[in-house]
Amino acid sequence: MTILAAAPLLLTGVCAPAAARSGVELDHVWIMVSPNAPERTALTNAGFQFAAETNRHDGQGAASIAVELENGYLELMWPDTTVSIAPGLERAAEKFRQRMLWRSSGWCPFGIGLRRTGASREPLPFPTWSWTADWMPKGEVMEMLTPRDDTRSPALFIEPSALTDTKKQAARGSLYPHPIGCRRITGIRLISPQSYESIPALKYLQAQRVLDVDQGDAWLMEVTFDDGKAKRSKDLRPDLPLVIRY
Repeated sequence: MTILAAAPLLLTGVCAPAAARSGVELDHVWIMVSPNAPERTALTNAGFQFAAETNRHDGQGAASIAVELENGYLELMWPDTTVSIAPGLERAAEKFRQRMLWRSSGWCPFGIGLRRTGASREPLPFPTWSWTADWMPKGEVMEMLTPRDDTRSPALFIEPSALTDTKKQAARGSLYPHPIGCRRITGIRLISPQSYESIPALKYLQAQRVLDVDQGDAWLMEVTFDDGKAKRSKDLRPDLPLVIRY
């Protein structure tokens, strides 16, 4: 793990003005990792603590652990053979497996979960699709912004509204005072390989300042906490394709 010198911070729209314009804001991000997440050590050594429970994503064949913050969370997810795969979600489970193998498969290891803001449910300016599962509240769906057959892009999705209570999230975040001192996610910068062309959903989210998108040598996510007030950074590569700024 490398501690980086202070660098200019590009703080993106996990803020109220951007959310008001777009109707969506960041809920959480996930990174696909190896079974049982040995990569968790990189975040622990950086000064974060994980919630005690392991989350089983029944129907999707995956499990995860999370670093809880006041306004969202950072999740490490992996394919888990002990978790069921529902009929019709076999393709989703295979995508998880390929994302886990991002070093060799070239797939993007990231998922970016969003939540609706306010009462507005205006349609987005690009096609979406949805799916549901038994663990979701009746009538709720996961709205997918990444095209169904896209094998190169990050997984972009809007969480069911019943699962995105910001007061409950703030309460969860308060249970885990991280030694590094981080409390809130205030910026996301997604770096893609040079050969990748952004899909309409990513361009839209960037235009609305929900996140920022740039290009580099490989997939990388930069997460800024608390507006980068400490003016410090840590590079968690090669364990995780992640740079944190705080």
